[in-house]
Amino acid sequence: MKRSVNRLLGMDFFEEGRLPLYVNRAAENFEMLEHTHDFIELTYVSEGSGVHYIGEESLNVSRGDVFVIPVGVSHVFRPAAPGRDRQLIVYNCIFKTEYLLRLENLFPDASALLRFFREPGRPWLRLRDPGGFLGWFQELHREYAARRPGCEAVLTALVVRMLIELHRQLTGDAADSAESAGPADMSPARPSIDSAVRHIRDRCADPLTLRELALRAGLSERQFSRLFVRQTGMNFSAFLQNTRVEAACDLLVSSHLSIPEVAAAVGYTDLKFFHRLFKRKTGTTPLGYRKAQARTSQAE
Repeated sequence: MKRSVNRLLGMDFFEEGRLPLYVNRAAENFEMLEHTHDFIELTYVSEGSGVHYIGEESLNVSRGDVFVIPVGVSHVFRPAAPGRDRQLIVYNCIFKTEYLLRLENLFPDASALLRFFREPGRPWLRLRDPGGFLGWFQELHREYAARRPGCEAVLTALVVRMLIELHRQLTGDAADSAESAGPADMSPARPSIDSAVRHIRDRCADPLTLRELALRAGLSERQFSRLFVRQTGMNFSAFLQNTRVEAACDLLVSSHLSIPEVAAAVGYTDLKFFHRLFKRKTGTTPLGYRKAQARTSQAE
């Protein structure tokens, strides 16, 4: 049976137009009506599970699902069941097709890839995060909320990065080229590193070690380290620290945990070290970050 679509949403429903895009982190509920919109939407399921009613389909969704929803496609997310313990949390990034035209002019070498997402009649897309998208969406959300100088440039760079990676995944161009690695060590390596990245993001509070992840990947520590840096741009220790700080930022915004409780929840028992690391990564203290995000939410 065809579902009825209750409303058309425009970008003015979300934002007064100070930036060409809008980013939020939302707990889906049963109050939002199924809708279409006049913008393109990128969505990442970051926590929980539920159902995504989109077009004529009903899809079970969970952490790691990425959607590209074109103009005019009807959809709505629903959590698996009512209640705070059954939440479905998603990140959304929305923008008009005119924004993509701007990006095509700014990045001519990627214009064909970007044009792909605004072609008339383009169907909606669903992918699984191969590793990286959660961090990009979290950074998008933090940058959008903070509105620091250079905000639009950082947001634009992140959106372009995500769209290019989505296009590569869809077209099969995500694999490393023959020039970047020999045939003997890279054929199984990308899935192994992708799995390690997902494991770190899912279990960042655990006492993870390079040796453990290398064993899980079926690689030597030296080979794993080399491939991990090549794929993520940073070594294991830096990636783990970044992931833990990102998780701490989420908890500071979405929970009432104390600072020591947040530190413990992301894997740090040394509170002084956690404070130093958090300030080095974000430029502010955990308490300062929580207060700044609260002020931003009140202002919106």
